[in-house]
Amino acid sequence: MTDFVSSSGDGYIYGKATNSYATARTTSTGFDITADNHRLGQWTQNTGLNFDCWTRRMFLKFDTSALGASAVITSVKLRLTAKTDSSSVDFDVQIVKQDWSSQDPIAAGTREAAYDACLAGTADDSIWRNTSGMSVDTPYESGELDTTWVNKTGNTYYSLRSGRDYSGTQGSMEFSEDESIVLYTSEVATSAYRPYLVIEYTLNYMRVMMKIHGY
Repeated sequence: MTDFVSSSGDGYIYGKATNSYATARTTSTGFDITADNHRLGQWTQNTGLNFDCWTRRMFLKFDTSALGASAVITSVKLRLTAKTDSSSVDFDVQIVKQDWSSQDPIAAGTREAAYDACLAGTADDSIWRNTSGMSVDTPYESGELDTTWVNKTGNTYYSLRSGRDYSGTQGSMEFSEDESIVLYTSEVATSAYRPYLVIEYTLNYMRVMMKIHGY
C-alpha cells in the first residue's frame, strides 16, 4: 500500500452572487491555490437588505507516476481531514472523476471551465463521507473508488463537491444558512492532515520480466 500526498496547486473555486443561487452555482467569481485550507459547500448570508449566495468546489491532484504501467491496482481510497465543520445542514462530500489537467494550474482564465466541469462531472464509486458526526482534525478515508481512474504514469485528478450543490438544493433565503466545511490542503504544516490517495496494488511480474528481457 502506498499513500500519495496531493500536489501543490490543489485549490478551490467559488461562485458568489447576490439574491441568485442559480448564478452562484453556475458562474465562478474567484479561486485560491495557495492557502493551507479551503472551504467546500454552499451557504447563504443575510446582509440585511440582500442575500449573498456562495458555492465552493475543491480540486485535488496526485502524482501517481511512481506506480508504473505494470502496477495492478486493487484498492483506491481518498483520505481527507477537516479543519472546521460549519454545516448546520449536513451533506455528502462527493468525489468527482474530473480530469482538470487542461485547467492546471487553476487561474483566472481556467477557473470557469474547471468549476463547471466539477458540477457536471461523474461521481466516483463512493463519497468521502457525510458531514454528520464528523470530528475536526481527524483523517477519514472514503469508501472504495474506481481503480481504473488512477493514472499510473502521471497525475491523477479529482474534484470535490457538495451533494446539495450537485442536486441544486438551495439553502434558506430567509435566514443565513451555512452548509460548508473547511478541508486541509497539501500546504498545511501537519503532514497527517494533507489529502492522501491511498492505493493498494501489486506488480504484474510477467510484464516486468518481459520488459527486463526486452520482449
